[in-house]
Amino acid sequence: MPAFSNREVPFKFRGRNYVFSLSHAIFSSAGIDTGSRLLLKVFSKYIDEDVHERKPLPLSVLDAGSGCGVLGVCAAGALLDIIKEPAASPEGKASSSGQFHVRAQDRDELARGFTEYNACRNNIPAAVLEARAEPLLAGPLGARWDLIITNIPAKAGGPVLEDFVRRSAALLNPNGRVFMVAVNTLADFFRERIDEAGAALLHEEQGTEHRVFVYGHGDAKDATAAVQTGPGFLDRYPFYIRHSDTYAIENIPVHIDAIHGCGDFDSPGDDILAAAKLCSRMGENLSSGSWLIHEPCQGHFAVWLAKFTGEAPAPKLALAGRNILALEASQHNLETNSPGIAPLLIPAADLLCDREALLGAGPYSFIAAFPEIVPQANRHTAAWESLEALLAPGGIFLVSLGSSDAERFDRLKPKGFSRLGDAKRKGFRALAYTR
Repeated sequence: MPAFSNREVPFKFRGRNYVFSLSHAIFSSAGIDTGSRLLLKVFSKYIDEDVHERKPLPLSVLDAGSGCGVLGVCAAGALLDIIKEPAASPEGKASSSGQFHVRAQDRDELARGFTEYNACRNNIPAAVLEARAEPLLAGPLGARWDLIITNIPAKAGGPVLEDFVRRSAALLNPNGRVFMVAVNTLADFFRERIDEAGAALLHEEQGTEHRVFVYGHGDAKDATAAVQTGPGFLDRYPFYIRHSDTYAIENIPVHIDAIHGCGDFDSPGDDILAAAKLCSRMGENLSSGSWLIHEPCQGHFAVWLAKFTGEAPAPKLALAGRNILALEASQHNLETNSPGIAPLLIPAADLLCDREALLGAGPYSFIAAFPEIVPQANRHTAAWESLEALLAPGGIFLVSLGSSDAERFDRLKPKGFSRLGDAKRKGFRALAYTR
């Protein structure tokens, strides 16, 4: 993930020296945040107590919302160091690195990539730490954890946070523990949720800005299964739905169930409206071949485009992007509005980083991209480079960006591409090209 990195920072935990690559696209881009530091401090005390009291070491660990991987990597390093010294813990002798396993999860494919990169950079074997792009507490059916650690994202949404507490407590093994750090303003909320989950609050520690909660197994009977992604996601977990409404995009009604954890939840963004405006102007027949929509957000454009073309059979459609929740929302909204379309979901940090995965459903006759601009990571040239493989000859590429970024993007247009048109709306500009 060096292409997205803005800095590397050293960090020392329990005698180990770490180096973490950070990004402006991921939480805490300036350094290791104070919340994670406080959680690791409390976690270290518990590990020392467990070793002193000869308690079994946790073998199954879940880092929920891993970000760049600080908590999962440090927990893995600390526990591996103890496992290598069986004299310090008789139970540790039976704990080999082959049994010990950390699952690090984040809804952001870029965060997953950074977690994987930072684990490798800090000599945590891939067989020990597995990085996944998935919602909070996703995992195999029947999965149970000895340890769940999380720097819980405060903006995940109240219903999602409430489910996290109930489900995390229910997914623990009998002697398992959750270590959660949250901002102090949410302390009362989480204390109440832990009590409602029937979980024992084992420890609470306050820092300047954050609070660490350590709690044990809970008795929520309806939250005993790990979260499962795929078709029907929002039917299984309706607490993710934040807002439902119908919008008129270029005079076509689009119904959206918008979710927590994804932007444009109250209305389609101006980048989307600019892209729809441009498509309407072009009047191109886009229904043949394969489509790719990168960063579909809540699915406004994908749903509108399916209705705009309005022809059968439906095209082969791939939805790709960083946010796994956005892909699930877009799939749900497409299937609700256009039941004949069954999109393929592809986690992708951008069009070039994950070009091989995207090629599995390509090349594409139409690609629409709504890229997130990451400071100090100019990916305009990379996007053009990706099109050499992703876009079929004669295909159409549409990109919608802030006006200044759109101008820079257009200046980088390589030979072999010609511009079909552009449309502007409130500081955004959509551009379409063909090859």
